[in-house]
Amino acid sequence: MTDLYTGNDRRYTGNQVDITYNIKRCIHAEYCVKHLSDVFDKQKRPWINADGAPVEDVAAVIEQCPSGALHYDRKDGNNEATPEQNTIIIRHNGPLEVRGDLTIHGTTVALEHETRVTLCRCGGSKNKPFCDNTHKEIGFEAGEREPIEGSAERSGGKLIITAETNGPLEFQGEVEILNESQETLFKGNNTALCRCGQSSNKPFCDSTHQRIGFKAE
Repeated sequence: MTDLYTGNDRRYTGNQVDITYNIKRCIHAEYCVKHLSDVFDKQKRPWINADGAPVEDVAAVIEQCPSGALHYDRKDGNNEATPEQNTIIIRHNGPLEVRGDLTIHGTTVALEHETRVTLCRCGGSKNKPFCDNTHKEIGFEAGEREPIEGSAERSGGKLIITAETNGPLEFQGEVEILNESQETLFKGNNTALCRCGQSSNKPFCDSTHQRIGFKAE
């Protein structure tokens, strides 16, 4: 069985801010190296220099990291704010990009007070429930879903994500699901999203995982 992931990451210590990094959650979006190379330089060891730029710049770039592989701990206590809304962006033929006031539970994960995460929906990740870019290797195709009319109502508060054993991702709490064009696909309280990659109603679960004998753990 895979070890339970609880968010114990490698820490890079600086004078004004500490940076934590978890390589297994990284999907190599590369916001960090492209926008703040004085701090994040893959050619150096260690590759993270927490004192390489003003703390405000460090914080701004890390908050762009979609996977939550990077986080920061400022010495002045002015840390990342919890998003006021819970959102899931469905990446085209890719993962679920989730932001909000997140708690994540499952056979292989137990995370509290998370704000950013990318979750697998192709069924092939070797690091479930997190994305590891396997969707690119297997040519995962999810198709597109027609948007619905959105509303101005707030979708915030605690969002509890449960990676059901060999089943879907259950979301408990208010959440809005968007496509990459920021069009609303769903807005409501509680839903289940496919993570076997075979649902005929993507991104939603239709119990295909039971028919195909999907194994996540």
